[in-house]
Amino acid sequence: MGRITKFIIAILAIPFVISSSYSLYHEIGKIYSVDSNQWFFLLGIIVYLIIHTVLFKPNIVYIFGHELTHALAMFLSAGKVKSFKVSKKGGEVKGTKANLFISLAPYFFPTYTLVIILIWHIAGQIWDIKDFIGVFLFAVGLTLTFHFVMTVEFLKTKQPDLVKSGYLFSIVLIYLINLSIAALILNFVFFDFSFKNYAINAYEVARDIYLWLFRQMFSLRRA
Repeated sequence: MGRITKFIIAILAIPFVISSSYSLYHEIGKIYSVDSNQWFFLLGIIVYLIIHTVLFKPNIVYIFGHELTHALAMFLSAGKVKSFKVSKKGGEVKGTKANLFISLAPYFFPTYTLVIILIWHIAGQIWDIKDFIGVFLFAVGLTLTFHFVMTVEFLKTKQPDLVKSGYLFSIVLIYLINLSIAALILNFVFFDFSFKNYAINAYEVARDIYLWLFRQMFSLRRA
């Protein structure tokens, strides 16, 4: 897929950016009650924001997870990792394959959150861990916020991964996927939040925007 094609797709996807943002905001507004365990999730969000703004920005932790996700994406793409470097200044993974998934995977997937969920699932197969659901939700809230905030921090600089894949196309894709991931996790944390409603509403609003744009273009041609 050429850069011009990617740029056109990114422009055409802007109504979905608007509709998905609105839909997430709309669904969050439906959360009327929060139980004790759900407060742990919110506490995780608050704790990370305090760490990030008051104490320090865990750059090295993010860079390690970022490069690890590149490596995992390389593995899933049937490629081999030749080198793996991580430092405070940045990181680099070299391998035998290169594609859009490998380049952008770290910006899509909250690696540490997925690790927490995997550990919780495995532990649940061995022990009775229901009493620790609050700790689990705290960790999910903290790591998910870490992923979103640090991704935004790193996107402020022109990342080579994004330049290769087409900057606007990459930003739009990253935004839409991260929004969907946030909606999916909120669906499991809060009873009042529905991922299904989020997806349907996002589609319907985007459809209405496209129809409105089409009508505007058609009316201009008539005039």
